[in-house]
Amino acid sequence: MDQTLVAVNESTVSGLGRLARFFGFSDVMGRLYGTLLLSPEPLSLDELADTLEISKGSVSMNMRDLERWGMAKEVWVRGERRKFYKAESDMWQVIRNVLESREQREVNLAIHVLGNSIEKLQAAECDLTPEEQRLARFYLDRIADLQAFFQFAQLALHAVLGSDKALDFDAITRIEIE
Repeated sequence: MDQTLVAVNESTVSGLGRLARFFGFSDVMGRLYGTLLLSPEPLSLDELADTLEISKGSVSMNMRDLERWGMAKEVWVRGERRKFYKAESDMWQVIRNVLESREQREVNLAIHVLGNSIEKLQAAECDLTPEEQRLARFYLDRIADLQAFFQFAQLALHAVLGSDKALDFDAITRIEIE
């Protein structure tokens, strides 16, 4: 294969590994996704292990994670009994899957915990000394700011996740190699 193609493939796969690690996923998961994304044909666990020079067990474990996040799916290959995989190439769908599965859950949990904290402080306020009441009001102010931030994050997530049909991704230009 041409050295330019090899270099671009290696740098892209490596870059996706670093990006995955940045977002809290494993480097291997990012490199597997990159390898699948840049493969015109589905790849087997063996092919993925050989390409990335990692164990088949690691490939299998990380592929389950990629499937769970909607970043890859198992596909049937005629005449083959082995498992083959293909990457989800729609980046918008990948982002939606991650936002829905992880970020939205964490934001909702933060809002719930903060709401409970506010309720507890308000319920306990009359039992507190004047000095403790001042501290409780300080806590309430800070927690209210945090709650407002997470409510804004929740609105932003809803706007992003609910807008898939409103966005015209065909209108976005692509880099063309001539």
